Amino acid sequence: MAKSRSTLLIVIGIGVFIVGTGLAFVASRGGGSDPQPKVQAVAPAAAPKPGDVTQPGAAAPAFSIPEGKQALAISLGSVQAVGGLVKAHDRVNLFGTIKANAPAPKPNLAPTPAVKLVLSDIEVLSATPAPPAGGAATFVLALTAAEAEQVVYLQTFEGMYLALARTDQGVVQTPGRSAGSPF
Repeated sequence: MAKSRSTLLIVIGIGVFIVGTGLAFVASRGGGSDPQPKVQAVAPAAAPKPGDVTQPGAAAPAFSIPEGKQALAISLGSVQAVGGLVKAHDRVNLFGTIKANAPAPKPNLAPTPAVKLVLSDIEVLSATPAPPAGGAATFVLALTAAEAEQVVYLQTFEGMYLALARTDQGVVQTPGRSAGSPF
């Protein structure tokens, strides 16, 4: 009796295997009369262009660096950053502040302290607002190498303010102001 029971279990197992294999084959072929499996075309991801900057894990570029420029991040407090109103694709003017007793960056700005419009009509590539608990906002600006040097100097040793500019403003210049010529 044990022999016939084991034979019966083997026969049932083989039957289940055959039926399962057949169902898997039909499911993989689509179950229809079409002999070719259906393949859905997937558009390939666009190759990044020179200057594209992509966040880790993102499919699309966060921004593209204009030709002849480089992306430089600066960190500014709320007041120096127009109260958090600056966003990506805005145009800004950048003012540098030279502290008292520092060497004047140009003879016409002596004596210090001094303020000067350093760069105008600068493109903002990205803007990250300050955290709610306070702190600084981060801005990524499109700058030439020479402009980047000026900004790094001001960020490191002096001070900066951003001013929102109209998109049609263009480049502007001012004489600057110092303790010898405040008005």
